[in-house]
Amino acid sequence: LTLIVAVTMAAIAFSPILVLPARVTLAKGRARVVAVRAASRPTQGRVAPKTKSTVFSLSVAETKADSKGLGLVALTALTALALPEAASAAVNPVASAFAAYGHYLSLVLVVASLTTEKFLVKPGLTEDDAQKLVIADSVYGVAGVLVLYTGYLRVTEYGKGWEYYAHEPIFWVKMGLFAVMGSSSLFCTTKIVQMAIAKTNGETPALSEKLANRMQKIITGELLAIGSIPLAAALMARGVGYSENMPWQAGAAPVALVSLGLSIKYLKEAFQWSEEVTEEA
Repeated sequence: LTLIVAVTMAAIAFSPILVLPARVTLAKGRARVVAVRAASRPTQGRVAPKTKSTVFSLSVAETKADSKGLGLVALTALTALALPEAASAAVNPVASAFAAYGHYLSLVLVVASLTTEKFLVKPGLTEDDAQKLVIADSVYGVAGVLVLYTGYLRVTEYGKGWEYYAHEPIFWVKMGLFAVMGSSSLFCTTKIVQMAIAKTNGETPALSEKLANRMQKIITGELLAIGSIPLAAALMARGVGYSENMPWQAGAAPVALVSLGLSIKYLKEAFQWSEEVTEEA
């Protein structure tokens, strides 16, 4: 910081615009006239001597060029100091690209794992399909965590910045869709874990028609939620609905309530599941 201030002060101190008086500017003009007249006279084999005004004009030009160089250095340093996020974005294009790639890849894995679960969940589940279901649900969980992590990086480091997203209501709609998808998946994950534990204890994993239908409906809802996220992201990136007066708490509070409420609901339903239940929530 001390070096930056010193360079800046030096640029100001040596700037000819700030230091030289008005009569020096006039002298520069006279020097140009003298130089032109001297150049137009016939030398007759002799070299015209340099006038003092010409030498002075050249020295002023050199001083001005040096001050411009110092000014550019100081301006660059102060810009990097005042805008660290711009400098970071400029020097980390590879990290930004990998964060975006990881985000998109994670979303693809989420969709692929949910689609796999939808095809595997059916009454009379075999042991082989049950093992595949465990693997698909594990991939789904890891991919969901990666979506959150890479999304956090894009919001805070490589995207438009938290100050933009915090005042964008569609960003919070997007987060709400992700909360619905993640919270509702707790039902299927809980039942899959219970079946895996039963298999470890030597029991045959059972998946009734009623339970399979319920899991199918939840998985379909998850796919609809994640299918809406790209549309929300496209609208969000274009500033649709952006409002500087919107406090971030107004968007975060509903997302937190939805996530907590649905998590409790589906966990309770999974642990209290009974085949005798005639009405589904």
